[in-house]
Amino acid sequence: MLTSTLWLVLLATSSPAASPAAYVEIPGGAFRSTIRYEGNDGDRVVADFALMQQAVSDREFQAFVLQHPQWRRDRVPALFADSGYLSHWQADDAPDPLDAERPATHVSWFAADAYCKAQQARLPDWAEWEYVAAADPQRRDARTDPVWRNRLFADGTSRAVDAAGNAPANAYGIRGLHGASWEWVGDFSTLLGDSDKRGADDGDRLQFCGATGLSFNNRDDYAVLKRVALLSAMQPRSTLGNLGFRCARSRP
Repeated sequence: MLTSTLWLVLLATSSPAASPAAYVEIPGGAFRSTIRYEGNDGDRVVADFALMQQAVSDREFQAFVLQHPQWRRDRVPALFADSGYLSHWQADDAPDPLDAERPATHVSWFAADAYCKAQQARLPDWAEWEYVAAADPQRRDARTDPVWRNRLFADGTSRAVDAAGNAPANAYGIRGLHGASWEWVGDFSTLLGDSDKRGADDGDRLQFCGATGLSFNNRDDYAVLKRVALLSAMQPRSTLGNLGFRCARSRP
């Protein structure tokens, strides 16, 4: 069912460590989100967009840091990243070379947002992530399959369905959405149920936080429930060892 069109887009960085990032064209459509936004339990519509085939790796993030040194571990302002930022790296501007292909983690929302903008891209919205993550390798929406749902209990661990590097792509051709690392989304703060994280420097994507009442259409969708619990507890400067990101691009 791999009908998506794969296209390659060169990253904007000129670092020798950089390599082409693969984006997969995702055809839009309507789907029933597990999350009910503002009391609306009907279908949500996702427009056509493109999503990175794999999460951003440490090697790719290193190329960004070398080109934008304000995002080095020893230079990033505390306002934009907590003390765990890139704490697993071997040096302030270099990951362990033996593990450089692993997804970049210990990265704040601010840093992930800056990375994507530097690639003329953006973080995917939650609805986009959920829409694509509903797929297994054969079906674009496998969420009603209890066997598939049960396999997602291990998301965010080394036992996750997509944790292995040779795990098959899903029906859209995307890899790692249910991997050992979870991922930031651009509008993560809209998942709030009890507080307002807005700040003067948070940017447009956070301006509507706290405006959405959080409830669920499907309380059996464990993969989504876990992520909502995680992301709603995060601040944009927070970092975790199993929270990475990938970028998306809107269609013209």
